[in-house]
Amino acid sequence: MRKDYLHTVQGVKDLVTSIRKTAEVDAAQTEVELAQKKLEQAKQKENKPKPIDPREGAGTDETPMNASQETGGTILPDEAPMPTKLASIDRFWFVDNFGMTGREMSDLLIKSNHLKALDAIQPLLKQEKEAILSHFVGVSPSLVHNIPLTDKDYDCLNTNAERLDLPFRRFVKSWESSDDDGKSIAKQEWRKVIDEEQRLSNREKNLLFKCREVLGNRGALNAQTLKTYGVSASPAEISSLIKSHGFLYDIISVGQFSKSQGRGLFYDIRRRDVLLKDSDRFLAGLLENGALFKMDSRYNPRIEIQFNAPTAPWYATALQKELNVENVSAKGKGLEILGEVAVRAALEKAEPHLQGKCPEAIKMLKAMKGDEDAVLVLAYDNMEPAEQIRLLKKHNLSDEDMISKKEAVTANG
Repeated sequence: MRKDYLHTVQGVKDLVTSIRKTAEVDAAQTEVELAQKKLEQAKQKENKPKPIDPREGAGTDETPMNASQETGGTILPDEAPMPTKLASIDRFWFVDNFGMTGREMSDLLIKSNHLKALDAIQPLLKQEKEAILSHFVGVSPSLVHNIPLTDKDYDCLNTNAERLDLPFRRFVKSWESSDDDGKSIAKQEWRKVIDEEQRLSNREKNLLFKCREVLGNRGALNAQTLKTYGVSASPAEISSLIKSHGFLYDIISVGQFSKSQGRGLFYDIRRRDVLLKDSDRFLAGLLENGALFKMDSRYNPRIEIQFNAPTAPWYATALQKELNVENVSAKGKGLEILGEVAVRAALEKAEPHLQGKCPEAIKMLKAMKGDEDAVLVLAYDNMEPAEQIRLLKKHNLSDEDMISKKEAVTANG
């Protein structure tokens, strides 16, 4: 990486911040270039080569000449060799560090004419692309050198990895196993998938751009409310456009709400992951406030949590990471935790903070840990009346016995 522009990532952050805060790009450019010129002058003064004594310039077998002696001076910052290996970055590295993708950052530097800074981050841009390719099973990051993908393709793959997973892997397989004619056909098919935006008229593109702008500023809204905030189309057209091409503008559906909040689906843009602090207390609070503990027909446990918020999908993702499980999702007007592994992880996480305030959670957790009475009570509660009678007879229990068992099982601890 060129040391005269990027000693650290912070150098790029400062540059981007400077550009963003200046209303006119020319003014930003002047300010940044002046600061950089002063910095370079200071470095050149500091690293000014010392005169070399001719008597000391020749090397011997015992004292070989180093690089600076061979060239007649020290190595200046912009002549410093590039590091042999850069720190590994993932596919969201630019977003996490700068709030934008590598492509968006490149565009910003090009428009502000900071081409030297752009040259300096090229190795990082390449690593971002390699990380995106590595995300797809069976796709080698080395394909970054010859696969015909544009910068916008990489952004689209990163943003819509799940939706594009199968068509992209098919394209890669066709590309690698075909001759030149086959590669041309594979590329054409891929462009049909990725260039859906070309099917939109300029008016439709402007409508979706406006939707994204409003959602970014105001949060989740339905189509009717988007219209009131200046999207010049009917709610039906807005909904249809978002459903068919919203993914191109990072617009997604975040659930359907009650009539009092407006009919239809609510939409939002993809946002950064929610960071959960004290996830154990957060989970305990959710379980204590109206959660339903159920068993399906195959006796797989399920927890339905009331969490009526447009941010529910991001909280579901955050909980999956905290619990290291997969089956946590946003469903209907809340969150759903499904399956023995996920349910047990959630209950064990929340258990220290329940303090007897959620007997159903305690009962289910005890059953999953092998408490026979808890298993019996849990099965009883999830049976039809006729099945309950058969269960009591099978275990020679009366209704009073079952009530006693319930009280014992749901007691704290």
